[in-house]
Amino acid sequence: MVLLFCTFLLAFSVSIALTPLVRRIAFKYDVCAQPNHRTVHKGSIPRLGGLSVFIAFGAGILAILLFPDSQYDALKRETLIFLLGGSLILSLGIYDDIKGANCYQKFGVQLLAATIVTLFGYKITTILNPFGGSVSLGIFNVPFTILWIILITNALNLIDGLDGLAAGISLGAACIIIFVSLWFGNLISAFPAAILAGAIGGFLIYNFNPAKIFLGDSGSLFIGFMLACFSINGTFRNSSGVAIYIPIIVLGIPIIDTLLAIVRRTRKGVHLFKADKEHIHHRLLQLGLSHRGTVLLLHCVSFSWGLVAFAIAITGTQYSLLLLLPVFGTIVIGLRKLGFGKYFLIKSSRR
Repeated sequence: MVLLFCTFLLAFSVSIALTPLVRRIAFKYDVCAQPNHRTVHKGSIPRLGGLSVFIAFGAGILAILLFPDSQYDALKRETLIFLLGGSLILSLGIYDDIKGANCYQKFGVQLLAATIVTLFGYKITTILNPFGGSVSLGIFNVPFTILWIILITNALNLIDGLDGLAAGISLGAACIIIFVSLWFGNLISAFPAAILAGAIGGFLIYNFNPAKIFLGDSGSLFIGFMLACFSINGTFRNSSGVAIYIPIIVLGIPIIDTLLAIVRRTRKGVHLFKADKEHIHHRLLQLGLSHRGTVLLLHCVSFSWGLVAFAIAITGTQYSLLLLLPVFGTIVIGLRKLGFGKYFLIKSSRR
């Protein structure tokens, strides 16, 4: 536990110290987000925040790699594999922040990174059936895992529309992964999540409204990819419990926002990757909430769902999934209040 806290503190400290430097570099080379019809910020805000998160995360991982204890060998192997894929994702994000990547380039790199992780054996092989037993994915375990990683990677990217929103939700998700991992006695899961939490926490100081720097695609894609990887390691692949559902609940808001975007754009007949201003946070702003109020509300909802996820994990029975009822209630009410219900109505044919 002392080493766990020390690696968290190291990543946190590096992130705090490094983010202002990355901010100056982004300003120097004009890697900045400019206000437009979709954004809510004013003025030029530096991107590339993901670079400081990545380096801070790498510093924490390096400390583990240098620790001369064989009991961490499995952890070292896992984090190196995840970092290999994460480095590809970071490179994609930096390129996108500087020059802009099209949807095919993004998908291609994400597919490659996700495939690397699965080829090293990190796969979701079974899914717990809430009504009893489990369902084996069989030959579909590889494509299912790859799609899961790509979904979560892009979900964090899509939700990154307000100061501190994606970073705050990611920080909460990482903390829940830490708590669940420690409950199951799986330090391999807890260490990388703790290091990522420290890196995000240090960055969030500069990212909360009014933001001095944005995560950029370099940050949101990298963090989303790492969280997706953390969610398919030993703890969360445990088919004998309900742990596989925990990441879905913890990352519920970005997942729902992504699914809504798919449904919305499909119903409208527009390209799935065509950006719009109808995400959950946009709707809340349209209802009159302030920028900071919207972020805090979504943080509170996400944290509440995280507590539900943790309660399900420590209960460890199929009946504990009944705790999801208030989560489902929140989703239904939210969809109606925010006007998303219309996208689920069946279009009537005109004669």
